[in-house]
Amino acid sequence: MEFLKHYLAFMSDTTVCSSALATSAPTLPTKSPLNPVRSPNQDDQLNRWRDWVVRLFNDPFNKFEYVVESLVKRVPGMSADMAWSVAWQAHSDGVAAAYQGPQEVAEMVCEALQRDGLTSDCSES
Repeated sequence: MEFLKHYLAFMSDTTVCSSALATSAPTLPTKSPLNPVRSPNQDDQLNRWRDWVVRLFNDPFNKFEYVVESLVKRVPGMSADMAWSVAWQAHSDGVAAAYQGPQEVAEMVCEALQRDGLTSDCSES
C-alpha cells in the first residue's frame, strides 16, 4: 500500500511529467557525403570480405535424397528444408546457389561437395 501512495504522488507531480514530455529527440543530419574518401587499406579490407558463391549444378546421376543429405552435412547453417529448395532449383534451372560467404569458407564448401560427388564450383559474386 505504501508503494501505491508513492507511485500516485510521483505521477501527480507535474514537474516530473511535464519535463519528460518536453524533451524531444535530437535532430538527424540532413546531408551525407556523396563520395566518401577511402584509404587504400579500407578498400583492401572491403574486397577481402566480398562474398563468394558456391553453385550447385544439376546432374543426372545423384538422387535428391543424397544431394539434400550432402548439402545439410557440408554447407554451414543449411537446414533440410533449405537443402530441398536448393536441390529442386538446381534440378529445375540447372544451377542453384548453395552457399554465399567468405572466400575461404566457400572454397571449403565447394571442395566438400565435390568430394561427395556433386557438381559444383566457386566464384566471386
